[in-house]
Amino acid sequence: MAAVLTAAVEFGPDHKMTLDAELLLVLTAGDKVRMEAMLSNGRQQTTGQVAINVHAMAPAPGCFLLGVASNGNTELHLVASRGHVELATLLCERAPSLVATRNRCLDTPLHCAAKAGHMDVAAILLSAMRAGGADEEAALLARNQTGATALYEAVRHGRAGVVDLLMTEVPDMSSVAIDGDGGVSPLYLAASTKSVQMVRHLLRPSRNGTPSPASFSGPEGRTALHVAATAGKEIVQAILGWEPKGPTLLTRVDSSGRTPLHFAAFYGALDIVKLFLDDHASLRLATISDNDGSFPVHTAAMVGETRTVCELIKRCPNYYELVDDKGRNLLHRAVEHGQDSVVRHICQNDKLAMLLNATDSEGNTPLHLAVQGGYPGIVSLLLATLSVDMGITNKDGLTARDLSRLARAHEVARGSSLGYDGGDCLYWLRAPSTLDGVLRFYEKPAEEDAPAEGDDMTKSGTIASVLIATVAFAAAFTVPGGFVADDHAHAGTAVLARRFAFRAFVVSDTVAFVCSIVATCFHIYGSAREIPHGHRLWYNLLASGLVPVGSQFMIAAFAFGFHLVLGSVNRWLIVFMYIFSLASVLFCFPGIWVPLRLGLGKVVWRRAGWRGLVNIYERPSSLSHFLFLFRRSFLFLNFRRPLFVLLISATFVVAIVLSIALPNY
Repeated sequence: MAAVLTAAVEFGPDHKMTLDAELLLVLTAGDKVRMEAMLSNGRQQTTGQVAINVHAMAPAPGCFLLGVASNGNTELHLVASRGHVELATLLCERAPSLVATRNRCLDTPLHCAAKAGHMDVAAILLSAMRAGGADEEAALLARNQTGATALYEAVRHGRAGVVDLLMTEVPDMSSVAIDGDGGVSPLYLAASTKSVQMVRHLLRPSRNGTPSPASFSGPEGRTALHVAATAGKEIVQAILGWEPKGPTLLTRVDSSGRTPLHFAAFYGALDIVKLFLDDHASLRLATISDNDGSFPVHTAAMVGETRTVCELIKRCPNYYELVDDKGRNLLHRAVEHGQDSVVRHICQNDKLAMLLNATDSEGNTPLHLAVQGGYPGIVSLLLATLSVDMGITNKDGLTARDLSRLARAHEVARGSSLGYDGGDCLYWLRAPSTLDGVLRFYEKPAEEDAPAEGDDMTKSGTIASVLIATVAFAAAFTVPGGFVADDHAHAGTAVLARRFAFRAFVVSDTVAFVCSIVATCFHIYGSAREIPHGHRLWYNLLASGLVPVGSQFMIAAFAFGFHLVLGSVNRWLIVFMYIFSLASVLFCFPGIWVPLRLGLGKVVWRRAGWRGLVNIYERPSSLSHFLFLFRRSFLFLNFRRPLFVLLISATFVVAIVLSIALPNY
């Protein structure tokens, strides 16, 4: 009988018998009694009532056990997947060769038991494999079509009990990684899934006391400790306690040259950073750079992890000498990535003052990079520190203000809108500049190279201004409350003309109409090619400032008109309407928020006093000169739009008070 079974197994999966429906029901249900009855009756698998005969021999009792399902699963695969212990024991006794068979996915029954987490079935299969021949025992380390062993599948599916069993019986499985030595090992996978229990099972010493043979490899040269740095302190402690391999992983680098400390710093795992530095590492670990020359302290600064930066600085007395391949220190990297919190901490710590004016390989200070990157908040933080020098030039002989002026000239030449940036603050402070008189000689983009985005903005602004003008014009002749009839005194006038809300409605609608119609005309002039480029730019700038004002007063006109329609009997509804109207004015136009610019104002006041705020350092030669200087000052640029919002808000409050105190006013 054994010879017949072996011959059937070697006959190939394409020639195996197909399991019939009755046998599938028995296997699915785990009915051991019916299975024993089928075996005792010598049942044969048939196809079309014709028994399959191997090598022209009469089919022996139990040969139907060698049949397969449509996906290549044998009876033992089906039983192992469902955790039927008794049937698994019976099948291993009657057809031991099944323990080494594979389905179309190249899974052995042990793979199926590991995936499903059936530890008892897995133990039976392990015993049968060891009791069988060399082929069965070799199947212990078999890989399926994804390259995974049974242990890897158990880790992937989170089956900690099966992992414990396999590491006890076959610890060598842990040394097999997908795709060879450079692939993903079970330990790496367990650490990435943050399973402390499975990591401890995989790192447990063998029965004879030898260390775990687990592989620590991962993709792109990373080790299990790299991914553990983002998974939690317990997993890191378990890996570091894995002698003798664990501590050596601290200095291993991946394909980008990053150590586990780089990963811990990047993800802000402060407790793991301390663990690396306290228990197992020295200054050398914190001074290992990646392929770009970045040290762990640079990585922490780049992602804004201030506490990690402080911890690394504490452990690295030579932190100021740690620069990347571009000569940039940790403050340069923080500024480059817009990390305000790190910059603020460095500016407030006198012990780190040597970083403030350090230059990189291009001669740029952190202030240069902040201006280049367009970070007005960081510019204000740096300039608020009086030890920051505004006059340092880079290797091209340019100061920070020079860079801002070149960027501004580039925007003007391209027709882009001019927003506030750090360059404004440098202008208000009269920071040194080396471009006086020679700025015009710097190359500017040709006028025909202006981006299409500017034209799109002009078209959008024109559409918005036309819509506002149309609505405001229509509202002027469909006033709330209607008009006095012809047979009454003052025929044709508005019924509610004497109400405060009506007067506010008329003023708001007028301002909205005038601003929008003027903005429409300016947009038309700004798009005319016959007009000089510089004039067109100013037309577009003025139009872009008038459209938001028209929108704000259009919202105000809506609120006042709604107030008149609701009347005095809907007092709380009127209050609700005013609150939401004011909220729309505030949130639809964030440029009017003064607090966003108060940081720059504080810097200007600290370094230049009131003269810097009004942009007047010497007596103006004429009224036009005074207006020119004041128009470009901090006070004018930052408080012109909020003035309209304050006016609208105050009018809303007056309307609410009058509706309560004098309902008929």
